[in-house]
Amino acid sequence: MFDDAAATYRPAWPDPLSLSRDELAELDMILPGVIVLPVLHGRLECAQMVRRAIEKFSPAALAVELPAGIDALLARAIARLPLLSALEIPDEAQHGKPQYLVVEPADPLIEAVRRGSELGIPVHLVDREITDYPAARDRLPDVAAAESVGAANWLRAALAAASISPRAAADELREDFMAGSIAALALRQDLPDAPVLVVCGLHHARGLVARLGPLLAERAAPPAPLRRLTRREGHVLWHLSEQSSGEVLSEPAFIHAAYERSRGSAPPAALSPASAGAVLDLFTKARQAPIQDPFRTPSPPDPQDDRPRLTGRTGLLLAICQQARARYRERTGGDLRPGAILRLLRYAHAYALEEGAIAPDLYQLVVAARGFVDDTYAQEVWEVATTYPWQAVRPDVPPLDLSLRDLHDRVRTLHFHPKLMQRRRRLMKIVRPREKERRKGEWAERFKGDSICSHQPEDLALEHYGAFLRKRTERVLSDAHTQVAPFSTSLYDGVDVRETVRNWHQGKIYVRIEQLVRGKPGAVVVIFDDEPLVPEDDEVEPKFGWHMTWQGEHEDEGDMALYASDPFAQLVGPGIGRALYGGFLLNRPPGQMFGVWEDPHFGDARTKSEVLLRAALDYSAERLVVYVAAAPPRPALRQLAQRMDKKIVYVPLGQLSPVALKRLRVFHVLSDRNVRAVAHRYIRD
Repeated sequence: MFDDAAATYRPAWPDPLSLSRDELAELDMILPGVIVLPVLHGRLECAQMVRRAIEKFSPAALAVELPAGIDALLARAIARLPLLSALEIPDEAQHGKPQYLVVEPADPLIEAVRRGSELGIPVHLVDREITDYPAARDRLPDVAAAESVGAANWLRAALAAASISPRAAADELREDFMAGSIAALALRQDLPDAPVLVVCGLHHARGLVARLGPLLAERAAPPAPLRRLTRREGHVLWHLSEQSSGEVLSEPAFIHAAYERSRGSAPPAALSPASAGAVLDLFTKARQAPIQDPFRTPSPPDPQDDRPRLTGRTGLLLAICQQARARYRERTGGDLRPGAILRLLRYAHAYALEEGAIAPDLYQLVVAARGFVDDTYAQEVWEVATTYPWQAVRPDVPPLDLSLRDLHDRVRTLHFHPKLMQRRRRLMKIVRPREKERRKGEWAERFKGDSICSHQPEDLALEHYGAFLRKRTERVLSDAHTQVAPFSTSLYDGVDVRETVRNWHQGKIYVRIEQLVRGKPGAVVVIFDDEPLVPEDDEVEPKFGWHMTWQGEHEDEGDMALYASDPFAQLVGPGIGRALYGGFLLNRPPGQMFGVWEDPHFGDARTKSEVLLRAALDYSAERLVVYVAAAPPRPALRQLAQRMDKKIVYVPLGQLSPVALKRLRVFHVLSDRNVRAVAHRYIRD
């Protein structure tokens, strides 16, 4: 499985998110002693813009668009990073109903305060506290485009779009307050060459510049005092719980973690050291890329190395898909078809383009994963994307469970199977998280004694598939023993419409002459993966070392023999183990098959599949035995079937639906029958 610590944010070379003074001057963002940097809240690329701007401009002070009354609690929250925090701000207009500010690594405003504190640059929060401020705005150009067209070009288009967006009633109050605070701060600076860097929301940039111009025109004017509001009471600092970190962050938790690693944060002791992630060019080939120093200008690529690399946001989306593929392989035993991730990402980007974006959000990525693979892989994509590695078992501040509905009401629930989650400002899918062990080994304690049993919904699905294989075999054999002849004196078994239409030009009617097929399908053997009955190397653990013979519990179930991976090695719930079939045998009626793997009569078998096939020939009440496998049985087994007056009907595994087989191959073992009442809470299709 991929190590979560391997995914690190790497901007492209040359760094397109770095802005120069000339570029900002062309956008009218340079004023005497002040540089205004417009950003979008909660976006990875804007956080990178802020980092580069602080490094390049070496400002004397930072003015950040955050409420002036939260500076003390915000400093505590930023000191806790990479642990996530939420600031609770009472809303007096809503009778004390709280508002929340989530402190997350890849937010540009948080990055400005955090980087300024690290470098010893004075940081001033200059915004006015406004309650019930509308967050919805007209759609702006996707900031992911800045990775390719450059930050200056994106800002030019975004500022043009923001200039025609509707204004909120509180915009005038906020911009007046911020302009007064920033002007007072700029006029107090002792170093005329060191500017004040203002990090503000993109919708306020033009209005702020328009107000700052007259205030800064008279440099000789006496400095006005910094404007302050009365500090409100009731602000509370919370630790954001693990469940909440998968739901309320502005970017997927995976992206926040990758950005945090790019800043040089050490992973927790439980994780291995950060390493380079697998980087894949969407149109060529894979490669392993080194991690750049996060606080220096990226070094140019090696001219001798012509292998392309995928960086930025798309590189992180690729890492999510790759880690989900590893989890999917471990969970189901299957793998993605070659090129599946390539096609998946192309589709997700096309889907995003249809909705006016450049890079897909988590919802679009999950939908693409579901369409190109299945629901299980889509669920793994969601779980990888929403997992944040830095979580405290006993945080230093009280934990808080926060949902999107606590932040805003722009949430729609879609019913998916399994249910999936999405990000803020997009369509949402709410999913109940998997329950976890309270202590290591708790779930394994339920497996005591020999009272294990199966999961009944899976038994029912297996019986239905066995019935399907029997009917399919009957139909194939019937077609093989049917002759088609022109009609002369008898209709025999009816008109063959297909053959008649095919030869319509002859003016003849064709009829079917069905010959009797001796016997009916009985036992069914399905082999997914075979291995020797006796390992060739005693030091190598068998892949399917768990053998079992199940007895049918009622008349609707038959007996079953199987070999599989160890279900006790992968526990998914209390007394619930997950395993993969290597192969299984279904036989009816129930109560006829006992101790297949202990029976010395089958001791001449070379492989485990031969044990099941010999048992099927021995126990089948019908003459025909259905054998599904990648390769046909040995001639010796066919001769054995003839001596027993049985016949093996071979069905190539490739002729059956891979989706149905993949779903059937995963099964669960329960510690006792009481677990069946709660198994559905832990077992997902």
